[in-house]
Amino acid sequence: MESNYEYYLDADLSSYLGEWVAIYENKIVSHGVDVRAVAKEAIVVCGNKKFLLSRVPSKETMIF
Repeated sequence: MESNYEYYLDADLSSYLGEWVAIYENKIVSHGVDVRAVAKEAIVVCGNKKFLLSRVPSKETMIF
């Protein structure tokens, strides 16, 4: 799971601004604006393996 988080930090996710992404084995396996739909699709792809589910901030998001 740590490598998925490292991928999330290092990857160019500009195509997914404002969307949820599911990352498994350093690949985006699902994405979209509906977190439940993204999670369901990721479960289908990953089975019972752990994946990272996170929202990609939009350009307007301020992180302090």
